[in-house]
Amino acid sequence: NILRRHSKSALKERSSGWHLWHNLKAGILPFLRCSALFFHYLSGVPPPAELRVHGPNHFEHLCRYLSLPTNLIDLFRINSDAIDPLIQRWCTNTEIDCYLKNENTAISYPRELNRLIELPNDYSALINQASAFLCPKSGDKSRTPTLCLVCGATLCSQSYCCQTKLEGDDAGEDVGACTAHSFICGAGVGIFLRVRECQILLLAGKTKGCFYPPPYLDDYGETDQGLRRGNPLHLCRERYKKLEKLWQQHSITEEIGHAQEANQTLAGIDWQQL
Repeated sequence: NILRRHSKSALKERSSGWHLWHNLKAGILPFLRCSALFFHYLSGVPPPAELRVHGPNHFEHLCRYLSLPTNLIDLFRINSDAIDPLIQRWCTNTEIDCYLKNENTAISYPRELNRLIELPNDYSALINQASAFLCPKSGDKSRTPTLCLVCGATLCSQSYCCQTKLEGDDAGEDVGACTAHSFICGAGVGIFLRVRECQILLLAGKTKGCFYPPPYLDDYGETDQGLRRGNPLHLCRERYKKLEKLWQQHSITEEIGHAQEANQTLAGIDWQQL
């Protein structure tokens, strides 16, 4: 009745209480799992052994761990003052209204894990791609074409022609294409491949960065940063997976910090110009 009152005519079918509770449990489980992980690392309270194995009562164990009621009646009765306004806001949301009218699709779980872009096995394919890249502003060939490994965009890095100001920072200094792109693509954190140097560039903000070994190796299992030896290079899936895991675990900033502690000369590089 609460849902029907707030959603007006959007709910065309009257669902049974069991059907509503079944769908609510299925939809809320991913959020409860994330909440349990957050609660564990925030408070240090160890989860019960039952949560380490997925079983039929997984929902109930999660609720008890988070001190939540395990049935719908208690959930509404104990927290009615807080839940009723939340339901009203949920029902009046334009996205929810479109979904109830079959004009939009709902998010399905489990969500697909974000991954870095697919790279070709042969490094020469990237060289050919970079050789055809033209600066979007000057129209000339870029001297330092750089590939964003998050979205696949090719940028004209370390060049005055593509320097720009960050949005909302009109009084600040101009920054390079990679720094500007990292704020658009990764909230200030970027992971790039400098194609002609065969070198990974990690950026965090305007002032922090480091270079990282590339995932391409020659037949001897060695990298060729700077492409000085000229040996054929092929993608090492294990190295690229390690790089991807570094990005997925939000450890780019930490890796930059370790690199700058080990090599003091990195702190002197003007990273925002890249």
